[in-house]
Amino acid sequence: MPWREEHDPYRIWISEVMLQQTRSETAAEYYRRWLSRFPTVESLARAPAEEVLKVWEGLGYYNRARNLHSSARIIVDSRDGRFPETEELVRSLPGIGEYTAAAVLSIAFARPLGVVDGNVLRVVSRLLAEAGAAARSPAGSGRTGSLAAERGTQPANPGQLKKRARTFVEASFLHYHPGWINQAWMELGALVCLPKPRCGQCPLRYTCRAYRENRIAEFPPRPSSRPLPVRAESLLLLLSAAVPARLRRDLQTGFDGSADKTSCLSFGALLKRHDLPLLLVRRADRGLLGGLWELPNYPQRSAELKERLARLSIEILLDTRNEVRHRYSHFQIRFRLFVAVFAEQRKLDPWAEQRWVLPAELDNYPRPKVHIEAMRRFGLLGR
Repeated sequence: MPWREEHDPYRIWISEVMLQQTRSETAAEYYRRWLSRFPTVESLARAPAEEVLKVWEGLGYYNRARNLHSSARIIVDSRDGRFPETEELVRSLPGIGEYTAAAVLSIAFARPLGVVDGNVLRVVSRLLAEAGAAARSPAGSGRTGSLAAERGTQPANPGQLKKRARTFVEASFLHYHPGWINQAWMELGALVCLPKPRCGQCPLRYTCRAYRENRIAEFPPRPSSRPLPVRAESLLLLLSAAVPARLRRDLQTGFDGSADKTSCLSFGALLKRHDLPLLLVRRADRGLLGGLWELPNYPQRSAELKERLARLSIEILLDTRNEVRHRYSHFQIRFRLFVAVFAEQRKLDPWAEQRWVLPAELDNYPRPKVHIEAMRRFGLLGR
């Protein structure tokens, strides 16, 4: 990974934030692109917010990018560009919690702080099996025995398990560099102690209680999962009312009526051929996907949708019967795709800003992944 052997706190910070909720292979691509554009904390602090979001586009959880940008400005304005070196100061920056602070401080400044991500939690949970006598520390310190409860006892909550894991990791530092040890635990979980573990390759299986008792599948304990709630909403390819009548007919008849992903491609071709713009709207800076540009969308469908759009002087030309879907952490959204025209030049609520944009200009705007997919379905972007 490109961040290995790195000691610059800025670069370590960027990598750790990107690795949250993201596979390491994906994060590596974005990490290289990010540092090409923002090689220093000063360059990030000076950049416009929209450019920061554009470089982050597709990585998801956009609050991470906004917090990086805000924190960079604080570091440059208040600390002359020097990354803070204490846990208290680091955690005072927007978006930095216990995990990120421990990772940056241990790797960059050798602070003895244990890093516990999902991988480390899985390793320690299996080593200790959450029951009976704990596995001895691989470092031989013998200081982890008090961390395990009697067999059958589960941690009171995930926070308690995390606290036990951090104590276990910190007990293994001894005289070694804490950053090296933290990264070793993380990589053991990322490469060997996987959800479906490769126990035959594990150098610690001799001391792993879950392995010894054939109870690997029990750890870490998993909370019961429930199906994500589904939001069925509508998304509009919204054109100006100045679209000629003949072209309107082409738009309405250029759809083959199937639910195939490529069935809308003729719309983009028509817009490009006639150099026609479509409406983009920008979300408010705060909240989910704050500051990103998207196609207008509404929570209604069918008659309720038509009634709402009529009040806005928006006429639906075509229901494509296509859907795009996306899973967020707490819900799944399903957008039905429509083609419509906007008869007035009023501002649409609740968006902060709106612009008429040519298809060739779309890549200049930071957009949510689900809207990029919708634009592809309409033939506005390359495959």
